Amino acid sequence: MPVQDGVGYGELTALKLQHLHRIFGMHLAVTRAVLRKPYRFLQQYHYVDLTAGKGLLPNGLVGSPLIFLEQAESLSDFSYRADFVESISDNLITLKSNVKAEALKHGWECSNLHFHNGQYEHTILNLFQEIDTRELGLIFVDPSGEAPNLDALKYASEKRPRMEILIYISTTNLKRVQHITGQRLSDYMQQVGKKHWLIRKPISWDSHKWTFLLGSNTNIFKDYKKIDFLRLDSEEAQEFYPKLELTEKQRAELVQPRLL
Repeated sequence: MPVQDGVGYGELTALKLQHLHRIFGMHLAVTRAVLRKPYRFLQQYHYVDLTAGKGLLPNGLVGSPLIFLEQAESLSDFSYRADFVESISDNLITLKSNVKAEALKHGWECSNLHFHNGQYEHTILNLFQEIDTRELGLIFVDPSGEAPNLDALKYASEKRPRMEILIYISTTNLKRVQHITGQRLSDYMQQVGKKHWLIRKPISWDSHKWTFLLGSNTNIFKDYKKIDFLRLDSEEAQEFYPKLELTEKQRAELVQPRLL
């Protein structure tokens, strides 16, 4: 996957962003329904983009910060806070400019946006200092082909147990370093600390097997079959999940154990 100024893009990027748009919409709809219980939760949705980039990709597509703002600003009577974290200072300057331009173009209010320059594993310590079980929202990380920082995601999960974590990751890349890390995809999910997961079925011809993972401590998210975004414990997900979790050799050994 080509990377320019720390921002990755490739032939699957357009589809990824289409699915991200739908996932944001689904998550906002479900969370808004939960927020109707005003005495249980803070009445403000919190979105955190840990790898925000420039807002616009090198190939001209709209990135995750602007996709979220488009969704959030289309909702009436909806309060939200958005934190955008970017490690490259020039990218953050461009992101601010792109957000301002889109806000003026579409008439967005964008009254509660916060921009942070730095590595997300450090920034997240300041964003979530105390445990808060009443805050709802979504934390998104897309580390351009690398594995996300599990310690940072585990920390966020502990401090915000009712916020979901969305990860975009290449399962092939994880398997390639499995002999070094000793960790499978399930190990990564377990370390993040969420009880329930949705997983998107990768595109058949994608050799990197990119997928979205949505981790939650609640069991309210259902299969989103239009984009093959399925509960991990569903029969449909279990049909393709072993190929993401295990190498071909490991799968063969499960069927025919090695002779000692």
